[in-house]
Amino acid sequence: MSNTTRALAYIKDLWPRLVRSGQTDVGTLIGLPRPYPIPREADPRGGMFQEMYYWDSFFISLGLVGTPYAHLIADVAENFAALIERFGVIPNGTRYYFLSRSQPPFFTEQIKLARSAAPPTSEVTSPAWLARMLDLAEREHETVWLGTAQPHHRLVHRGLSRYFDINYLDVLASCESGWDHSTRCDERWLEHLPVDLNSILYARERDLADFAEQLDQPERAARWRARAAERQATILELMWDEAAGFFFDYDFQAKRINPHASLAGFYPLWAGLASAEQAARIVERWLPRFQQPGGLVTTLTEQAGRQWAWPNGWAPLQWLVAAGLERYGYAAEAREARRRWAETCLNAFERTGAFWEKYNVVNQHASSEEGLYGQLHGFGWTNGVLVDFLRQGI
Repeated sequence: MSNTTRALAYIKDLWPRLVRSGQTDVGTLIGLPRPYPIPREADPRGGMFQEMYYWDSFFISLGLVGTPYAHLIADVAENFAALIERFGVIPNGTRYYFLSRSQPPFFTEQIKLARSAAPPTSEVTSPAWLARMLDLAEREHETVWLGTAQPHHRLVHRGLSRYFDINYLDVLASCESGWDHSTRCDERWLEHLPVDLNSILYARERDLADFAEQLDQPERAARWRARAAERQATILELMWDEAAGFFFDYDFQAKRINPHASLAGFYPLWAGLASAEQAARIVERWLPRFQQPGGLVTTLTEQAGRQWAWPNGWAPLQWLVAAGLERYGYAAEAREARRRWAETCLNAFERTGAFWEKYNVVNQHASSEEGLYGQLHGFGWTNGVLVDFLRQGI
């Protein structure tokens, strides 16, 4: 049996152990109407990540397509909907103490994945289901991501949004970004417009327009397309550095681009808001700098205690960058990105018998920067992205 076959068998056996269910609140844990996947099994002492997380769930779901657990993709979407109905926000994770912030907003991506993965006769493919999800996605978008005051003070400059936490703490805003913790934003997250977040919001606005069109609501669709176009124009104005040929986070207090390069600068390719010329410059000048032997490194700067930085690579960023490269016609580069990451995961599995939350992609034989949380085995989004990459071909 090859190592790849053993690895896929390990993931297949792990999926049922990552499924949880519970409709009533228990202590700090928020009850949800449907079953859901969690990022990792508990260790003997309990451990972290024993609840449903927002953006983790999308990347976990990628690996569930075509498996006996594919129904969980729609279940996650239903759970997201229930959280919006109950709290007005999809929190970072399903604990009461996470309600102070959200996470990168992949709700519309989850909706699309659920519909594409569902059987043709499923309720999920019906106009009624899509209409309900569209209403709730619009509510989340308007209330949370375009909020201008507590508890959602995110829309702060030129129609663009920031990561936030109700406590107005930079470190907790970085947790909402999912990049906790990173060399990005100079530890002043509340003063920055992140290029990744606003690219996601652009993609969401395009999704909302597409959903409205599918429901034969052209005026509603046109409103969302216009809003997406406005966001695109502002991102291009504020976040594209013509001299550097790259997208950066924007410091709206200092009114300048923050020059620290990260994989967040590839999100405009994933979202489809960059021009072909911009994509070409990014691929020519910046992709070789981020592409390391074991995959794409998160940032080009290193700092002790910052796990979302050099020398670490993370599964969701590998997927987003590869998808962006594919979108702009760089199929060979996308395939190479998938190959390097998949080999890193498979080689580590052969050595350790497990998959991990993150990897050192600069030196595959060295340990990763563990940050505040250490090195965690499992791991939901690593498994999901690897399965998806192998499905696409490496």
